[in-house]
Amino acid sequence: CPRVCLATLLLELPSWSRLALLPQSLHHVPAQQPSQPKPRRRLRHLLPLLLLPLLALPVRAQDVLPEIVVQAPGEAAPRAFVGDVLDSTHGKQLARWHQPLCTTLRGFTPDQEGRFTKRLQEAASIAGLPPAREGCKPNAIVLLTDTPDRLIDRMLVQHPGIFAPAKPSQVRRKLADGGVARVWSVALTTGADGSTPDAATKGGATITSVKIAPGNATRLASATRADLFRAMVILDVKGLAGLPLDAVADHVAMRLLGQMGEAEGGRLPSILSLFQANAGARPLALTEWDRALLRELYTAPAGANANQQRRQIARRLSDTAGAEP
Repeated sequence: CPRVCLATLLLELPSWSRLALLPQSLHHVPAQQPSQPKPRRRLRHLLPLLLLPLLALPVRAQDVLPEIVVQAPGEAAPRAFVGDVLDSTHGKQLARWHQPLCTTLRGFTPDQEGRFTKRLQEAASIAGLPPAREGCKPNAIVLLTDTPDRLIDRMLVQHPGIFAPAKPSQVRRKLADGGVARVWSVALTTGADGSTPDAATKGGATITSVKIAPGNATRLASATRADLFRAMVILDVKGLAGLPLDAVADHVAMRLLGQMGEAEGGRLPSILSLFQANAGARPLALTEWDRALLRELYTAPAGANANQQRRQIARRLSDTAGAEP
């Protein structure tokens, strides 16, 4: 957030204000006694002192009219912003992708699909993810529908593995009346070095465990990390009226690239407030704060716990604000 400094205006003070700026010791000069006239030599020494306040008027005017500066957000705003948008993980770790984001879209026209996918990949590149190869196996899906609740029920019956290992009751509780964009993601616990967990399938749910090498964990860093495995966003067409396609794509990109919620209006300008009715003037594209959040999320220590990661991200965002011209 750039600082805007307004130049200080130097105004000529009226004659009565010049008197107010005179030192208190000179406001009141004792009257000369008729019987004891002051010598001219004494007056010559006093004259420069009387003129001194007038010579200092330009400097004093700057003090009377202070400079107006629009300050960038301090630490409180980035800290509240990070707390709002990064979902609670109950002290675990913030999940992120450690592989290319490979998306598939359903319910869009071919032209819309091409533009939407391009915006998703541009956001992924900001996070530092390499581009997905052509023909990759999708790990993220975006669904556009006018009946989101019915679609969720149908998927729970026909494709329950999408939500595994969660139970249908957990899925309905999280996604019921979830607003315009309903997000579901699955994260795996892997080794801090990216070692693949052992996996076994039981009743449609994938159970994972990680073999930890002795001595890998410390008091400051964990021997594991949280990797996003798959993610899904369900968009309700009824809530998209009047919104540009690129704005919706940027919002979805933020929700796919991290386990983020919607931002409250008034914190910091963010595309994550796109569907907030009380957000005032909502951004229609990724803001500098959004870009910084993506970069910091993907450079925060993977082995740190969620609280440590959030504190570092908020601190880096504060530094970013301070570095803005």
